Amino acid sequence: MIDIHSHILPGIDDGSKDMEMSIEMLKLAEKEGTKTIVVTPHYVKNMYDNYYDDIFNLHQKLKVVAKEAGINVEILLGQEIMLNKHALKLCKQKKLRGINGTRYMLIEFPMDKLPKDALDLIYELRILGIKPIIAHPERYEYIYNSPTNINDFIDEDCLFQINTGSLQGIFGKKVQRCAKLLVGYGLANFIASDAHSINTRCPGLRKGFKVASEIDSEIEKKVSRNLELLLLDKEIEVNNQKIIKKKSIFQIFKH
Repeated sequence: MIDIHSHILPGIDDGSKDMEMSIEMLKLAEKEGTKTIVVTPHYVKNMYDNYYDDIFNLHQKLKVVAKEAGINVEILLGQEIMLNKHALKLCKQKKLRGINGTRYMLIEFPMDKLPKDALDLIYELRILGIKPIIAHPERYEYIYNSPTNINDFIDEDCLFQINTGSLQGIFGKKVQRCAKLLVGYGLANFIASDAHSINTRCPGLRKGFKVASEIDSEIEKKVSRNLELLLLDKEIEVNNQKIIKKKSIFQIFKH
């Protein structure tokens, strides 16, 4: 199993607090059967100003300490980028980069309200040759309250990463329903842990895949194929199936 979203690098965002916790998180990931994990510390302007070159050395140190601890998990470097005009500028300057040096970049937006220029920013990313992966869309209020809003991201050829915790219901019923809906529509291009600690939001993919497999029995095969293509920096086929707004009972009787 490959996990493309985790906050295991110590002491630089709201994830692992120190190297000891990072090692414990990696042990949990290995126990769960994770063979490769991508560390994706937040980039958020004026909060987590983690430029790629700055986190590279810490990533290398974590690899050394993990090896000394006998952990047999490949640790790759990525970033989770809060996309805005400033972050776009840094992408152009190569100060923010994609997963393991590929064109695939994990991006996020505010949870409560989608910025008006969000789609324009995604378009600009694509002009740069970057393939955006939207992190945990099921957790955004404007999507779990109105799932058809994800269609705008589909129009921009985005890929989507669903959290295992969302599928398990740790973020609430609305988020869980939305996560399952996205799986059902074939929009779960990736499933990842988004691990932040050794407690509730811990590493591990099995439970999330178990829930998703009850909806789509081929989900693990599909995600594995996408992961293989991502790490090879090859083109991943985008699912353009849009979510259709269901008619209410009042609309049905009206006709």
